[in-house]
Amino acid sequence: MLSSFFSGISGLMANSSSINVVGNNIANVNTVGFKGSRASFEDVLYQSINGTSGTSQVGRGTALSSVDTSFGQGSFESTTESTDLAIGGKGFFIVRNAENETNYYTRAGQFRFDSDGYMTNPAGEILQGREIDRITNAPFGVDTDIIISQAPSEPRATELIGMNVNLQSDSPVAGTLGNLSGVANGSVNSVTLSDGKYPRAGTYTLTYNAATGVTITAALVNPDGSAAGAATYGPVAVAAGTTYTNLGGSGLDITTDAALTDGASRTITFSGFSSDYVSATVNPSTTSNYSSSITAYDSLGQPHVVTVYFRKAYETTTPQTSVWEWMAHLDAADSATGVNDLAGWGTLTFNNNGALTTGGGATSVSFDFSQGANPAQAIDLVFGSGSGGGTTTQYPIASTTNFQTQDGYPPGVLQNVTVSGEGVISGHYSNGQILNLYQITLANFNNPNGLRKEGSNLYSETIESGVAYTNAPGEGGLGKISANSLEQSNVDLATEFVKMIIAQRGYQANARVITTTDEVLAELMNIKR
Repeated sequence: MLSSFFSGISGLMANSSSINVVGNNIANVNTVGFKGSRASFEDVLYQSINGTSGTSQVGRGTALSSVDTSFGQGSFESTTESTDLAIGGKGFFIVRNAENETNYYTRAGQFRFDSDGYMTNPAGEILQGREIDRITNAPFGVDTDIIISQAPSEPRATELIGMNVNLQSDSPVAGTLGNLSGVANGSVNSVTLSDGKYPRAGTYTLTYNAATGVTITAALVNPDGSAAGAATYGPVAVAAGTTYTNLGGSGLDITTDAALTDGASRTITFSGFSSDYVSATVNPSTTSNYSSSITAYDSLGQPHVVTVYFRKAYETTTPQTSVWEWMAHLDAADSATGVNDLAGWGTLTFNNNGALTTGGGATSVSFDFSQGANPAQAIDLVFGSGSGGGTTTQYPIASTTNFQTQDGYPPGVLQNVTVSGEGVISGHYSNGQILNLYQITLANFNNPNGLRKEGSNLYSETIESGVAYTNAPGEGGLGKISANSLEQSNVDLATEFVKMIIAQRGYQANARVITTTDEVLAELMNIKR
């Protein structure tokens, strides 16, 4: 009879614990990342008794077997803070306590930057992740404190300029043919441009022998003074006033006079376009058909205007091609010398369909920008398909720039931070650059129910939980991260109220067992009376 007292007491204690669990769940219904618990009961020691049908067992009550945590997903609440983070799926954020150097685990993603730039939760624990290499853009090393520096981002010197232009195919030649000079001027009557042909830029040297025939050789010279090959015409019979049309395909018409009869060998030099290409003393806008400017950056991140001038150089008939010269130019204000500077040049060749056939690949040009920056900064100029935006063309429409880009930038000030679904923390800087700085690391356990609750939304590792295994968000079965979101408590109030009623009734019923047993014992005592 007395054992029913203890059975009732065990029921009171178990249901009281159940109400405590329900009360804790309801109290944390608005706690970020909170995971509700449930109380589980088990029957306890049984007493064997003998009956008419044999041995039977009578229970001795109940006990609280465990309080299990439900790690089911909570709903998300949208926020205006980019550092409010929620995990969609399995996993825990890893935070480090700076005082005891211990790692804790949490589902609550309320993170902020403290005065030193550390990304911390409200209790001051520091979020853990891996730093991202600026060159490979991949995480490296081991988990470490996430700290976002307010220092300016480093500048990047321009190494590539990509430019895609259309050059008008029927553009006229820019500049004029220069004056004749040298020996035997009287032997050449005139030099003109061939119809529809344009001579190459440079100084031309003509050599002829007037004995029985004439061979005229034009030595072609590049804008920088280097040799560019030669074109020949002849030998032909000597005749007074003979016109040699389109010398060697170079676009020159040369007319001789009657003086070529003495059999002597003569040399004559005249300037073609030697004074027309870009130089420190000539305004390049008067000697080009089109120009396009772009801002490049030196090693200090200082901006400089690089202007590329384009001029139609000449045409050929077999095969039919058009050749354009391009010249990269610095104005005095952007040059280390303080004067206009022709930094580099090259040629572009187009076929009769207007397609670029040669000259579009990377050409390295050395720029001497303003004082203090690295001298002789090498920049690749690309006009072909490697420019990143198509290729340069030659069509009979107005010259225009269709695309241009460069890969340098100045230093920048951090403006804001964003977090991707893969946990990549990116800094957005005032220079327009977005730099990936860290990747958040998530952890999970073979037995999350074995974690120890430490308060402040924190869990700690135990023998029962097993060792944490870590990975990037979205990898190894771990969930992804939602920025501007917080995971709400997964407590359902309706369910908790039902559990509360059940626990209340259980407690009430067990109390009735005790009072009933008391009344039975009272009747037993009344027998003696």
